[in-house]
Amino acid sequence: MIESIVTYRSILGLVLAATGLLSADAFAISPRAVRVGTAKVDVTPTRPVVLAGYGGRTKPFGPIDTQLWARACVIGTNNPIAFLVVDNCGVPKAVKDRVAERVAKHGISQDRLIIAATHTHNAPSLVGYAPIVWAGRTSPQEDAASEQYTQFAVEQMVKAIVVALANREPMLLEWGRGRVTFGGNRRVIQDSGWRGFGLQSDGLVDHSLPVLAGRNEQGELRFVWANYACHCTTVGSRNAVGGDWAGYASMEMETRFPGVTALMSIGCGADIGPQPTGSLQLARQHGRSIAAGVEAVLAGDTTPIGFEPTIVSRQIQLPLETPPGKDFWERQLMEGTGFHHQLAKLMLQRIEQHGALKGTVEYPISVCSFGNELAMVFLGGEVVVDYAVKLSSELDWERLWVTAWANAMPGYIPSKRILAEGGYEAEFSQVYYAQPSRYKQEVERVLLDAVKDLAGPKFKNRGSQPPKNVHHPERGFRWEPRHEADAFAQLKNWVKTLDRESQRKLLSRLQSLVPTAQAGVDEDSLSGGKLDHWNDFAGDRTERVYIRQDRNDAELRWKCHTPSSKSASVQVYCFSGGTGWETQPKTDGFQLTVNDSLNLHFDLSRELSRWISKNGKLEMFYLPTWRSDVDTGGFFFIVLRDDAIVNTSPVSFSVRSIGQGSMRWFAIDSQQGMPQRLRSLQAALVQQEE
Repeated sequence: MIESIVTYRSILGLVLAATGLLSADAFAISPRAVRVGTAKVDVTPTRPVVLAGYGGRTKPFGPIDTQLWARACVIGTNNPIAFLVVDNCGVPKAVKDRVAERVAKHGISQDRLIIAATHTHNAPSLVGYAPIVWAGRTSPQEDAASEQYTQFAVEQMVKAIVVALANREPMLLEWGRGRVTFGGNRRVIQDSGWRGFGLQSDGLVDHSLPVLAGRNEQGELRFVWANYACHCTTVGSRNAVGGDWAGYASMEMETRFPGVTALMSIGCGADIGPQPTGSLQLARQHGRSIAAGVEAVLAGDTTPIGFEPTIVSRQIQLPLETPPGKDFWERQLMEGTGFHHQLAKLMLQRIEQHGALKGTVEYPISVCSFGNELAMVFLGGEVVVDYAVKLSSELDWERLWVTAWANAMPGYIPSKRILAEGGYEAEFSQVYYAQPSRYKQEVERVLLDAVKDLAGPKFKNRGSQPPKNVHHPERGFRWEPRHEADAFAQLKNWVKTLDRESQRKLLSRLQSLVPTAQAGVDEDSLSGGKLDHWNDFAGDRTERVYIRQDRNDAELRWKCHTPSSKSASVQVYCFSGGTGWETQPKTDGFQLTVNDSLNLHFDLSRELSRWISKNGKLEMFYLPTWRSDVDTGGFFFIVLRDDAIVNTSPVSFSVRSIGQGSMRWFAIDSQQGMPQRLRSLQAALVQQEE
């Protein structure tokens, strides 16, 4: 028999043209209907609880930006498969097991249950998620609150599945693929090695947007499911509950398609971040981009699905490098602090219980097939984009859908390339997830071969390849301001549109100071710290000197010459630099000292901020103008009111870490570009009324 691929609309159009039948009659003649039910249940926390995603947040959440949801879709008649996407940073296997145990009595077996997370970093931490992040840092009351929320989330997830099971009705399924482009590779690579989080403009991405939809007997759209490979970190470490861009995407889809239940899952986006990033407004913008992409897919030709799904699952073992022995962990326990100390404690407990540490990680893979039309691959953990790229080559890309963050959270799953480059996804993230060592480079081949085996020969590559611009950014495309003029223009617009009263008050204070500001760093005087290249206030790579909070004696020093002709009671100094790695634990922060006499304490911030000394004679403002998921670049303003200092020259400054055990950093750009940048700042901040 010769197979041919036709579209849902071409079938429906031919039927209507030939017979003049109504949509209900066309429904009966079109590809076989499948029973589908959907439901969504609120999982927004109602009691104080610590949020997952950023280790620096140790207090229960504040406001609720958006509700959180568990969204279920159950497909099939006699042996239905339940798919559930929950607004959370990650669902550990033990939590999935609790849900599976509850839904088994409703006919949904463990192997026919898929639970994926949107990976929003603004949802409560479920018990067992990234265990080292909170080890030794939470109170018994906070641990109890996390357990209470986990139990509540389990109950709500079960409810969503049971309601969806009861809601099943005949539907015609269709699927298609669109494209959105706000995801950018966040691994900054220099000299073939990882340098930190930012935007690697030529890095791998996955801009594909697969969409699955169902229509009832009247042809009405009843559910839509979209999938995109990108971290849910647009709003940063704001200590508020919300679904980030994925939550807004579902909300926008349900607005554009009334009566629809929308699901939004995440592809292989472990090293992909939203661009631009840093606010709720941008999260909404990205959500609208997803909804617009879905709308375009459904307005075009889609492929009908006339089969109930089948599913195959397998637990495989991913190989680790040989874990260190007991002596290593005992030394680590004595020498290390923070996360490494907690990891050592846990590893020694495992050695005590089992005699040795396992050299493999248990890993779940599921492949759900809809006849020959579509293979949906579900992978556990935070899977880097290389796997989507390679599966798109080794399997038939035109019939492939890959979702990560599904069924378990063993940690990041790096590729062979990323293991060679090193860095967060390859190395330090293993600590968060309580893994004793890095993965071996064979991990990539083990995982890919298992997926191909489960997908079977019917989904092998038929020679069709994805468009190059799906996995590589378009030439000339920019997610962020890449030049000074763009950054200052964006700053000027921010000033015009700022609506938060607290921020407007700080801005008003800063605006009064900018006209008298002078260059705050003599570049040749910078000493201490380490030298590297990173994104500056405009997002451009620049050389800078930095210190971290990994030890409390790290110090950065510099001087500034006050013009001898200047006599004033207040001096204002400005310099460019930045702070970063906000996901790291919050410590006592940094101390700014002037002439060894005045000092104040400060720490990381993603918005306009002000700190002041106890005697009121020293102030510092920070105005961030560039943001990644965890870092910022911008301008610092130091205000001096001490008569013994303001007219002396030179004035000496230092910033010292007063915390330890954290990789948070403070940096000053080696090239300041003053006074031209001060003139540009004044033009952007101190605007004339129009």
